Amino acid sequence: MRSMMIGAGVVMATMLVSGCEHTREGAAKDAENAAAKSEQAAERSAEAAREAGRDVSQAAGQAADATRDAAGQAANATRDAASSTANAGDAAQQTAQIKSALMADASIDASRIDVDTEASTKTVTLKGLVRSAAEKATAARIAADKAPGYRVTNNLEVRR
Repeated sequence: MRSMMIGAGVVMATMLVSGCEHTREGAAKDAENAAAKSEQAAERSAEAAREAGRDVSQAAGQAADATRDAAGQAANATRDAASSTANAGDAAQQTAQIKSALMADASIDASRIDVDTEASTKTVTLKGLVRSAAEKATAARIAADKAPGYRVTNNLEVRR
């Protein structure tokens, strides 16, 4: 009986040892699988980070482009406004010079003459009433002398 027990013990010990061997192999295999999955997850994470970096870089580039465009538009608007202001100042100066010259000329009654100057078209327009055709011609000549490079439109009416 004792030999039977020893035999059964040997069989059990062999089974335990072989079971441990399989368990060790299984654990090693599980560890390998876990390592492979972890490596794949790390690669996916790294790719996602690279993609996010590209997206951020692209968004930053678009923001920089938008900023450059806005700055260019602001500069153009400022130039246009400055040009418009300069033209308005030029027109006002031309109008004042012509009106002053008309008033200084004793042969003309300038009290009923309006002078309009449009700098963008370089046009001086005379409107109103004068006493004679000579007064009308003199007013046009004075306007042309005081505003070189401008076209004079003489819409003065002769009234006695």
